[in-house]
Formats: sequence, structure tokens, C-alpha cells
Amino acid sequence: MPKSSSAVPSSAVADSAGDAPLVPLDVLRSRGDWLARAAREAVRQHQRCAELSERPDIDPRELSGALDLAAAADRQLGEAAEAYAKTGAKLSPDGDERGWWHHANGLWLAAREHVRRHSLGDRLAKRVGTEPSRDRLTELHVEFALEASAMLSLQQAADTYCKARPAAV
Repeated sequence: MPKSSSAVPSSAVADSAGDAPLVPLDVLRSRGDWLARAAREAVRQHQRCAELSERPDIDPRELSGALDLAAAADRQLGEAAEAYAKTGAKLSPDGDERGWWHHANGLWLAAREHVRRHSLGDRLAKRVGTEPSRDRLTELHVEFALEASAMLSLQQAADTYCKARPAAV
């Protein structure tokens, strides 16, 4: 057994690039950074779609392309949230590491809620298109308000995480 304190723990995992092994906390931090970047991109794409939809001269193909990019950003956010959850399920950092970790957990919750709300809104919008009624439109209005709230929470959580971990961006 090596006596050096610089030995890599047996719980270390190999980096996908084939570099030196990373300890689980490094992997969790990396996944938290990915989650923050994905959240910021999802927010940016949705804001872009909102701005484009306000323009009277927008070509429908441009708006459709922007909506596709926003959907791709949401999928990336969902993947990042899932990866963070799987990596962090059994980890609980201590000391100086707890600060960013708490912010990352808050970001994960906000990302999960955003993805959930967006999915619910999409399903409801499709139902309203096939079964229009006053009640369905009211339900859709409420769902869109909740989706907007989830987007704001996501943006705030990403900003808070990035303040705690400026290296993430």
C-alpha cells in the first residue's frame, strides 16, 4: 500500500478524455458546471424566442429554427440535470465545498422544475389545439405563467451558482 498522501483514491473515475482520474467530488463539480452552462443557454434561447415572436416582420422559418434551438437547449438541460443527479446521489461535500454544492443542488431543482413545466405546457398546448375550450385556455394560461416562473427561477439559480463558481462559465 502506498504511503504517499497524493495517491488517487480507489473511488476515482477516469476522465472521458483519458486524462488523470478524477475523484467523485471533481466529477460532481464538473457536472454542476455543465448544468449551469446548460441552464444559461436554455434561458438565453427562450429569451431569444420571446424577442423574435414580438417582431411583426419575423419569417416563420426563422422563428421555427429558434424554437428548435430552444428545444435542443432544454434537452441538454435535462441531460445535464440527470447527470448531476446520478453523480451527486451519494455525495455530500464538507468544508469549503459545501457552498457551491448547495447552489448546485438549488440549480438542479430549478432545472428539473423548468424541464417539467415546459413539458407540461407543451402537452397542454397540443391538447388545446385539438380540444379548444374556455377552460382549456384558462388552464393553458396558468401553465404558461408557471412555466415563466420556472424559467425565472432557473435563471436566478444559474446566476447564483456562477457567482459561487466563476470558473463554471
